[in-house]
Parts: sequence; structure tokens; C-alpha cells
Amino acid sequence: MTSAAKTALIIVGLVFGLVGVGMLGGAWWTGKRQYTILKTWPSVDAVVTKSEVISYRDSEGKSMHRAAVEFRYTVNGREYVTPTVTETATSSYSEMSGKVTTYSPGSHHSILYNPADPRDIRFGFGYNFDTFFVTGILGLFGVVFTPVGFGILFFMRPGRQRECPSCGGPVEQSQKFCPNCAAPLPTS
Repeated sequence: MTSAAKTALIIVGLVFGLVGVGMLGGAWWTGKRQYTILKTWPSVDAVVTKSEVISYRDSEGKSMHRAAVEFRYTVNGREYVTPTVTETATSSYSEMSGKVTTYSPGSHHSILYNPADPRDIRFGFGYNFDTFFVTGILGLFGVVFTPVGFGILFFMRPGRQRECPSCGGPVEQSQKFCPNCAAPLPTS
């Protein structure tokens, strides 16, 4: 194997390994964030004051939609009115329209709020398909990429196999001459 091919394999191994570790970290962070919010943020009853579908065009010109919902609620005797837009956008108008119908003006819902900043809220929040999908996909790719990348690096580590500097053929540590081209081998 040529030294250029070795270098390319080492780079591929590094990229796969680091991307895999990054994906595992992303899966862990997503899951931990979800768990922390669900377990540490208190809930409060809120009334919906406004709800609508916001439609726009993304950078590719595709029609996208988000649900915008405004809640009124009281925390520690202080009233808050907080507009919130869904974190995820979709190309399905009917999906967001259904969410707006669920959160129609005048309806009451339990929302979670950040105790450090009660204006920071989450609604319709919990362990749902999106959470498991994102965490699962990141985790799955991380579990595949990490061992592939670091496996390549393990097998490409120096000293694993000695090569002839003249022809690149494999030689054994005890050999003094290359069995392929008869070139003298350095002693090291």
C-alpha cells in the first residue's frame, strides 16, 4: 500500500471516528436536555390567547409552516403572556393546522416553564416520536461511525506491518532483504 493510500485511510478513519463521537455526543445532549426540562421545569396551567399557522418559503423555495401560539399564565403571582413558535417546521400545512386547532384560543393547557426565566416555556413537550427519532438516529450513526473510524486507525497504526521502502511490498521484521525486489531493508 502506498503512503498516499495510507494517509487517505488515516484521514478517513479520523473523520469517521470524530464524526461518530460527535453524533454520540449529540444524542446524549439531546436526550439529557429533554430529560432535564421534563424533570426540573415546573408546569403551570395556561390559557391560549392566540394561535395561527405561520407559512413561509425556505431557502429552496419550498413552502414551510410553523404553529405560533400565545399563552397567558401566572407564575409566583406575576402574569406572563408569551408568544411561542414551534421549534420544528414542516411542509404539511394540515399538520400545523391541527396543532393550531388543538391550541385554539380560550383552551387551557399545561405548559412547562424555566424557573430561572418564566418567559421561556415549552408546550406539547415530552418524550415523543421526534425526540426518540433524533436521539436514535444520532446514536445509531454514532455507534456505526465511531468503531469504523477508530477500527481503521487501529489497523493503520505504525509498526503493524513492515514495508519495503523500495517496492512497498510486505516484509517481516526479521528480514534483512526484501523478498520481492531484493533491496536491503533498514534495521530499526
